[in-house]
Amino acid sequence: MFIPRTLSEQGSRIGRGAIGRIVVVTAIIAITLFAILSANITVGQENLDVGQLAPRDIRAPRAIEFDSPSRTEAARSAAADEVTPVTTTVRSPADNSEDQLSAYDLMSRRVERTLERRDSGTLDADEVLERLADEDAISINDRAAVAEMPLARWKTVAAAGRVALATGLADPIREDQLSSARRSVRDLVTTDLQGGERALAGDLAAEFVAPTEVIDQQATDQLIEQARAEVPPVVVSIQAGQRIVNEGNPITVEQFEILDALGLTRPEVDLGTVVGNALLAVLLAALLVGYLWRFEPAIWHRNRSLLLFVLALVFAALVLRIAADRALWAFVVPTGTVVLLTGLLLGGGAGAAMTAALAVLAGVMNRDALDLAVYVMAGGTAALVTLAHGERLNAFFRVFVALAVTNIGVVVAFSLLGQRDLAGTLQLTAAGVVNALLSVIGAVGSFAVLGNLFGILTVFQMLELANPSNRLLRRLLLETPGTYHHSVMVGNLAERAAETIGADPLLARVAAYYHDIGKMANPLAFIENQAGAHNIHDDLSAETSARIIAAHIRDGIELGHANGLPVQIVAFIPQHHGTSIMSYFHGKALREVDGRAELVDERIFRYPGPKPQSREAAILMLSDGVEASVRSLDTKDEASIRAMVDRIVDARVNDGQLDDAELTLKHITQIKEAFVAQLLGMYHSRIQYPDNVVPMEGRREA
Repeated sequence: MFIPRTLSEQGSRIGRGAIGRIVVVTAIIAITLFAILSANITVGQENLDVGQLAPRDIRAPRAIEFDSPSRTEAARSAAADEVTPVTTTVRSPADNSEDQLSAYDLMSRRVERTLERRDSGTLDADEVLERLADEDAISINDRAAVAEMPLARWKTVAAAGRVALATGLADPIREDQLSSARRSVRDLVTTDLQGGERALAGDLAAEFVAPTEVIDQQATDQLIEQARAEVPPVVVSIQAGQRIVNEGNPITVEQFEILDALGLTRPEVDLGTVVGNALLAVLLAALLVGYLWRFEPAIWHRNRSLLLFVLALVFAALVLRIAADRALWAFVVPTGTVVLLTGLLLGGGAGAAMTAALAVLAGVMNRDALDLAVYVMAGGTAALVTLAHGERLNAFFRVFVALAVTNIGVVVAFSLLGQRDLAGTLQLTAAGVVNALLSVIGAVGSFAVLGNLFGILTVFQMLELANPSNRLLRRLLLETPGTYHHSVMVGNLAERAAETIGADPLLARVAAYYHDIGKMANPLAFIENQAGAHNIHDDLSAETSARIIAAHIRDGIELGHANGLPVQIVAFIPQHHGTSIMSYFHGKALREVDGRAELVDERIFRYPGPKPQSREAAILMLSDGVEASVRSLDTKDEASIRAMVDRIVDARVNDGQLDDAELTLKHITQIKEAFVAQLLGMYHSRIQYPDNVVPMEGRREA
């Protein structure tokens, strides 16, 4: 179901653009369906793959010899592993040892001086840590221990690390062996040190281990390629009748190569099946596109909705393909989920088209299974019919019952026609119940997510938002009771007006409930929440008051997003005032400057907008203004109400606020009449009872 806005009426004439769109969409659907239908068109052979359990004992029908890619690759990889990397000496071990030991000694002396100054009192603990932080060789985990270490112990640790480093640097070190060399240096630290000190000495020494030889990667790669090239392909010989794989065993890579070489994994394609699948795909795609173009323009002309329909069809077809020719699983596939989602998000007509398409696909994919085609068709139709007037989430329980009963009825009917025994009937009956359960769970769990993803707001989501127990509405009631009451009254007016002109009444009501949530950020700035208390605007300038009032638009948008309101509802918050002027504060500003209009910037007193972009948004703007104005009337008879409604609506029209809302003059007249009728009912007069009338409860007690 489409909520945000109804598309404009599309002409019946087909232009070049429309023809191109029809051709492209039909081609995409047809090609996709053909690919899915053709995924398994074997005649008397299995589709085999690596890791699959062998369906039977498979023997070689003939003798063959072939090059084994897996064995050849294994042999070449082994040869490549034997290649010794080509290295270039960057410095001799002696020079390397001298340089690294000098660097190590320099680090050791710096730390030693730091500890000496610590002991002399010229450095405090924080300064010691700061100086140690400059030493890259000392890890962050060791700095605290070194900072507290006695100087003598540091000298011992540093000396032990130096001895290990000198020993480790005596031999050449290759770049690719650097990690191993560092581990060896750690192991060379004397065992006279224990625990953390030995580990510290090892870490210090390891940090100064540097390679003397770097790998010439280009030369090494050339040697590897040469070594691989010198390994000839590994030839595998298979004798006729030789057993390749046993039934029930997983097919290994080598076994698959043998089967593939024998042609036992390649399905034999029947030309008639290919042509039949192609014709069926084209026909089904053309019928679906024609139906959407002719009867569902709201889907056809909205890209995201059309994409949703196509993706749902493709997804369901893929699942049906996977379960095809597996009798029990084919009946478990929850095609009802796709049908329900299509019906909920795109409308009942689209859901019916999806049901028919999936029924055809299910029958064809399962080798002309009429019972499965009827099963899918009947189940999908029952789900759509049951949900057609559902307005609560508990309607899904009715869908489950209807779908389960329908599934069982189809299974039993075809069983009575003699197609299966009692055991098979019971199994498929259970599958029908599981199918119904999975269909409902899938629809309940995903329709809101898909609606948000594809920008579609559903009736169920709006009913949840309209529930007074909604957390945000409860906050509105408790924090701003006057605004809450105003929003409810506006909702009544908006719903009545929307019904009158054929707009969406539920959307208008829900938008009205949330249009002023921004007032919760500063409730006392709005007179309906002051409850007779002092009006803060009496102490403020007109410009300051206008900025405070206008802020409820920004605050409402932020609050709406923070509380997860759908974007379609949030969009009403800035539109319900449009760019209209705050006449009260604008007039106050004029009075403050003695009526000199040139001294007042009118833009400051206008709301940020935009103007209403839909009929529902325009109705909300008018309802908001009318409700607040009529409530301020001293006399609420028909003449007063009608005059006020005319004045408010005409003012919005004359100000250009309804220019983008697709409202006609007839619509505006109808909206006025709807407002008057609703307001008269809301503010109807009551009988004035005499003072001496005793309440009924009092009479009973007497």
